[in-house]
Amino acid sequence: MTVTQALNAQIIAIVDDDTTQSKATAWEIEDTGYQPFLLDKGHFHSVNELVSLIMENSQGAVCDHRLSNSGFANFYGAELVAALYDRRFPSLLITQYTEMDTSFSIRKWRHKIPVLLSREEADASSIAKGIEDCTLELSGKIPSTRKPRRTIVRITNIDEESHEPVVDAFVPGWNPHKAVRFPASLIPENIRVVLKPNMRLFAHVNTGAEKSDDLYFEKFELAPEPDEDDGLA
Repeated sequence: MTVTQALNAQIIAIVDDDTTQSKATAWEIEDTGYQPFLLDKGHFHSVNELVSLIMENSQGAVCDHRLSNSGFANFYGAELVAALYDRRFPSLLITQYTEMDTSFSIRKWRHKIPVLLSREEADASSIAKGIEDCTLELSGKIPSTRKPRRTIVRITNIDEESHEPVVDAFVPGWNPHKAVRFPASLIPENIRVVLKPNMRLFAHVNTGAEKSDDLYFEKFELAPEPDEDDGLA
């Protein structure tokens, strides 16, 4: 029996403050053979409160990223999915603001989000596969695109987004020609205070990722200055 078959007919929570979108996702979930449990009303001020409600009533979850527009929650869906990940509970994240959110508000928790779908990708097939992929990763079967490795990150710019500092950088081990943005808060404070353009850091990054949206960063360290005689400077 596959993981998908094992989950069929089980309950999948739908967390979305937009009732129309929530119902549309429910139809897709029903097409997979799952039973939807809609959470599109309420006022949640604590991630743990919503996590408990989801885990008590379902065996998986599909969460929208922006949950605060109607006052449904004062946190992002990405943080919710990360909290569920810590509890080994399969859940995937959906956003219709992919280009705006992935580099900052999603990247903060990206290492604990096995599956990120754009709203247009979120059909019955991708949701079923997403739940299966989450379940496999939580069981220890991590795909090559999600495995981190220690690599160089070269800082190019320090900016601000949503009133918080962000960093633009290149990861040569992933793509030496494409810059990536991530929240400066991912970097330890003792390094942040000395951070500047052209500084090199080590970080654990899933360099097998196919898209920049899928990259995550953790475990930053200062890297030694390049030796001008080693050909790498």
